[in-house]
Amino acid sequence: MSDIDILPIDPLDADLVGAWITMQNAVIAHDRPGDAPYSPAHQRLRLLLYPASVDVERYVARVEGKVVGGFELVLFLKDNQHLASFELEVHPDHRRRGIGTRLLEFLEQRVAELGRDTLLSGVAETVDDAPAMDHAGREFAKARGYASVDNEIHRRNDLFAVEDDDLARLYVDAWDKAAGYELIQWVNHAPDDIVEGIAAMRARMYTDPPMGEELDIRPAVFDVERVRDEERVRADRGELQLAAAVRHVESGEVAGLTDILVFPGSEDHAGQNDTIVDPAHRGKRLGTILKIANQRLLREYRPKLRYVHTWNAEVNTHMIAINEAVGYRRLCRDIDVQKKLS
Repeated sequence: MSDIDILPIDPLDADLVGAWITMQNAVIAHDRPGDAPYSPAHQRLRLLLYPASVDVERYVARVEGKVVGGFELVLFLKDNQHLASFELEVHPDHRRRGIGTRLLEFLEQRVAELGRDTLLSGVAETVDDAPAMDHAGREFAKARGYASVDNEIHRRNDLFAVEDDDLARLYVDAWDKAAGYELIQWVNHAPDDIVEGIAAMRARMYTDPPMGEELDIRPAVFDVERVRDEERVRADRGELQLAAAVRHVESGEVAGLTDILVFPGSEDHAGQNDTIVDPAHRGKRLGTILKIANQRLLREYRPKLRYVHTWNAEVNTHMIAINEAVGYRRLCRDIDVQKKLS
C-alpha cells in the first residue's frame, strides 16, 4: 500500500492514543485469547513515564486516518546497547496489505540509524490443552529473516481455582527445608538494608535463567540507583509492586527475589515480574516460599483479581515445577525471535 502514514505517537493527542490502544487490544483478543488486555490508563501513563535506563519510541501506522498498526521500540541505555527490543502489531482486519512490512522496514531503518545491530521481539504459538493462538506473527517474523533463538512458556494462574489448603501444606513443607533463612516483604519500595542485594538479583535475571545460545542478551548494569529509579517510575505510573525476598540470616545475603506487578485499571490480571534464587542458595525450597508468600500478599491487596501471568524458559524445569505446584497452567509458547542487521 502506498497510502500508509507512519508517525510518532504524541502522548497528548487523546484521540490518537485511544485509537492505538483500541488497535492493540483488538490484536490481543484475536491473536492471544486469554492474555491480559492493555489497560488504557496504564498505556497512557507509559507514554509519559519510563525508567532512565531505557529510551522508548512508539509509532502508529494510519490508513485514511485510521490507526491500523504500530510498534514500540525499547532501547537499553546502561547495558545491551547493541540491542533494540520491539513489539509490532497490525489490526486483524487490516493484515496482508503490506502494513506490517512497511512498519518493519521503518523500524529496522530507525534501529540502524541509532547504531544498534540486534533486533529482538516475541511471537506466540499454540501449546496442547490451551487456547488456539494466531500464528501470523510467527510466520511474518520467519519470512523476514528473524530466527527463533529461545522458547518461553507463558503460564497463567487462575487464583480463584487455587486451593488455599494445598498452598499452606506446600509452604510449611518448604520452610522445613529452609532453616536459617527469613522472609522479607514490601510494597513498591525495597527496604534500605537489602536494596543492594535486590540490585544484584535484578542483574542476575539477565544471565542466570536458561536461554538459547544464539539469544544475544548481555550482562546488565544494575545498581541501587537503577532499582530506586524503577520504583519511582512504577509509583508515578500507579503500578502496584508486591515483592518478597529471602535473606540468609547468618550472612545477611539476599538469596532470592520475586515480585508481581498490578497495573492501574487492571481489575482481573497481574503480571509476574522477576523470580530468581541465587545458585549458592538453591535446593532449599526458597522459590516455593517466595511464590506462595507473594501470592498471598496479592490476595490481600487485590482479593478480586483473578489471573497472574508468568513466563519461564521451556527448559527451566525447576521453576516450572514450582509454578505448576502453586497453580500456573500453560497458555501459550512465546518464541523469542532475533535478527542481526548487516
